[in-house]
Amino acid sequence: MKSIRSFLRRSLIGGVIIVLGAAATWSYFDAREQIDELFDAQLAQNARMLGRLYQSELASLSPVARQQRLQEMTSGQFSLRPPSLSFADGHEKSPLGHVYEDKLVFQMWDALGQPLLGLSTPSVMLDYLPLPGYAKQHTDHHDWFTFTLYFPDSGIWVTAAQREDVRDELTGQIALHNVLALVVGLLVIALLIGVAVSRGFRPVLRISRQITARQPGYLEPLDASEAPDEIRGMVDALNGLLRRLADTLDKERRFTANAAHELRTPLAGIKVHAQNVEADATDENSRRSARMIVDGVNRMTRVVEQLLTLSRLESGAEVPRSHVDLGHLAHELARDLGPMARQRGVGMSVDVTPDAQLISHENGLYVLLRNLLDNALRYTPEGGEVRLSIRRRETSLGDGLIMEVMDTGPGIPPRERQRVRERFVRLAGQNTSGSGLGLSIVDELAERLGAELTLDDSPLGSAASPGLSARLHFG
Repeated sequence: MKSIRSFLRRSLIGGVIIVLGAAATWSYFDAREQIDELFDAQLAQNARMLGRLYQSELASLSPVARQQRLQEMTSGQFSLRPPSLSFADGHEKSPLGHVYEDKLVFQMWDALGQPLLGLSTPSVMLDYLPLPGYAKQHTDHHDWFTFTLYFPDSGIWVTAAQREDVRDELTGQIALHNVLALVVGLLVIALLIGVAVSRGFRPVLRISRQITARQPGYLEPLDASEAPDEIRGMVDALNGLLRRLADTLDKERRFTANAAHELRTPLAGIKVHAQNVEADATDENSRRSARMIVDGVNRMTRVVEQLLTLSRLESGAEVPRSHVDLGHLAHELARDLGPMARQRGVGMSVDVTPDAQLISHENGLYVLLRNLLDNALRYTPEGGEVRLSIRRRETSLGDGLIMEVMDTGPGIPPRERQRVRERFVRLAGQNTSGSGLGLSIVDELAERLGAELTLDDSPLGSAASPGLSARLHFG
């Protein structure tokens, strides 16, 4: 079930169609049964009335007078439609009669089966069947319903007949009118079902839109004021989960920030003491041990700074934006990281498009690019190259800014490029010191600043050292 609304619409409308179809079928057969009973009663009434009229008009006459009267009456067959009646105008009825008169006939016979009197069309002659009751005859390419009655007082048989298509036509018209009414009713019901289902699910859709529109770090409770009873429990449970998650993340951020702040002072003290030991040492082994302590403190200080940066990112504070001169920013980075590049024997260059500017957060851009350059310098071997490129590129979506840090280091295998963005993830076989936080900080900062980070092989690399290209696209 992909959609409850679609399921309800299909189920309800399908159920209504089935019920109305069954009702229409039952109505058709019930109407046919009632029409048959009505016309059967009419046939019996006509036969009885005609027999009584014969008895009252002819039975009292003498045989000679009766024969003479019958000859006068049967000199031509009576027709239910008078000769002067015309229905050429297409109407079924007129002041002179109805076209269905051609479909109603009767016939009288004496006890020996001799025709006495008949009212029929010239092409319809009923058969003499001396069996009282209802029957069917076929003549003139039509089926006829008949009712035969015997009058023992006058010794005559009377048969009243009606063509079958009279009943079929009447039943069909009733069924058609019923079906048309049901179709109109079905359309109205389908519209009402659609409106009712849509209105019923409107609060659910509002809750869904609230959840979909949320940013990853927004953990405020959902507005459950209009939530229906059926999903109120789910909304309350989700709000409880959001509250617990917000408390947990807040405690984690506070712990990280407090721990990082508390570690900065003792680390600075350890570094000062180690530098004093190195300055006062009289032998090479002591000085080497002191330098190792200083290097370890520097690494630990870098981890603390990264944890503080990560804590500030996770706090969810609004990032102020302003015009940033990217050329000035790039040269500031080259100046700050130049000593590290010279110490490691790595060539570092900067290539910036003239008058490159961006509306963004300057400190955030600095931290982002510094982390990328720091990683590139750490992993690029001696004699390698690191390059920062800032350029504009026109895309199908408009003018875009590309910031790219390229190196000639070992690179990252394609299957690992997504995983290294996670916190504290370091690839196996790496000899360079690190904490595994650099790329995760870059990834979060890029998202906060509206940039898209992609990792690829470096254009500066070779088959032995493919290098890494960290590209930031600001759309």
